[in-house]
Amino acid sequence: MSGTTYRGPINPNPKDDEASIIIYGYTPSLALGIIGIITFAICVSLHSFWLARKKGTRWFHGLILVGALMEIGGYAARLASHRRPFVVSTFVAQYFLIVVAPVLFSAAIYLSLSIATRSYKGAERLLIIGPRKVLIFFVTADIVTTIIQVVGAALIGSSESAKVRGNPSSVTPEQANDILLAGLAIQCFSFTSFLLILLLTIYRSYRSTYITHTTSLSTLRLFLYTILITSLLILLRTTFRLSETAQGFFGFASTHESLFGTLEYLPVVLALLIWGLLPPSKFVENNGEGERERLDSNVQTSEVGRAYV
Repeated sequence: MSGTTYRGPINPNPKDDEASIIIYGYTPSLALGIIGIITFAICVSLHSFWLARKKGTRWFHGLILVGALMEIGGYAARLASHRRPFVVSTFVAQYFLIVVAPVLFSAAIYLSLSIATRSYKGAERLLIIGPRKVLIFFVTADIVTTIIQVVGAALIGSSESAKVRGNPSSVTPEQANDILLAGLAIQCFSFTSFLLILLLTIYRSYRSTYITHTTSLSTLRLFLYTILITSLLILLRTTFRLSETAQGFFGFASTHESLFGTLEYLPVVLALLIWGLLPPSKFVENNGEGERERLDSNVQTSEVGRAYV
């Protein structure tokens, strides 16, 4: 695999908490760290507002809220790395938080499809599999693939540092990168499978005879398209991570922070802002039939809880 040769500055006398190399491949930007913290704090405020007001969708906003807080922690760690870029712990912290947070956003997106199909009479019949099965399968897949990614990233950091110092390592940087790549590839496949189910649901909504109320059907489609747009944003971020890793941990994509900002930070924050401005409750409350929300919080707790078991 090409692109895994470190070409950055060397730390000749590393302290106990430092590596001989900058594992990022560059010194993290002060501006991006500050912008990341501020914008994700806005997302936290928006979703905290909806979390406090809408009982039926609290699990949805709770997942996004926790993920946004993790993003804030990740960008705060990048800020710390701006001053001391050789410190290993801040790299590991930011990587773990920024990689794991989208798992919660994906889970919220899976839950939003369940909310959409449960909130309109006859809409569950648009899905090719049940809403509960969607949650269990895709959330479980995200958890497993994220664990693989975190293990791979940790091994890359330790093996690259050992390589530069001339110390032996049980795993080579190339092997560690392959572990990370496998996790990302499976995650990308899993999320693409969800998108296919979502696209089929949208297609069936145009041919459906199950939902007869025109306004309800129109609002449901708008809800589904919102899910689609935010899903594509999260998929863009995951695809970037996949391409970055396939190129090599110290390849062009990994060592240019402008790509990180454009293809990691931006898609995620846009998805969260969209859901902050267009929460599921907006679509549920305006479904045209005056149908009450059928998303009892106990049912949501049960479904999401089982999905994480």
